[in-house]
Amino acid sequence: MLASEHPRVNVAERPITAEEYLKIERKAEFKSEFYRGEMFARSGGSRKHSRLSVRLNVFFEQHFEGRACENYNSDIRVLVEETGLYTYPNVSVVCGAPKFVDAQVDTLINPTLLVEVLSPSTEEYDRRTKVKLYRTLPSLRVS
Repeated sequence: MLASEHPRVNVAERPITAEEYLKIERKAEFKSEFYRGEMFARSGGSRKHSRLSVRLNVFFEQHFEGRACENYNSDIRVLVEETGLYTYPNVSVVCGAPKFVDAQVDTLINPTLLVEVLSPSTEEYDRRTKVKLYRTLPSLRVS
């Protein structure tokens, strides 16, 4: 799914700022991503999607045990600073000291590893658009 195909959340005539997005998002009952001045509602996950996300988080928690790494589920937002994308990967890992946008400590800016569990409705968007945006993160370790 292309970013333009995600259901729009903001109906303003003008693009909103990242600051406006964060203010809205932090009070919202459901999660939305933000890119290029628009908010996009996240689609709901399936049981299979949820189970795989949980397994991956457990795997990474065990894999990085004893190292200076932390992993997060999709409750932690990630900002891709160079592109302005705010998103919720299924798994985010940061090795070293985590850095956040502000004192709210809910938006990570230096992930080492990001994992998206693909679903039919978002696969194209995740594989084509998001991966390109993610690769602009200097902290990301691509192998």
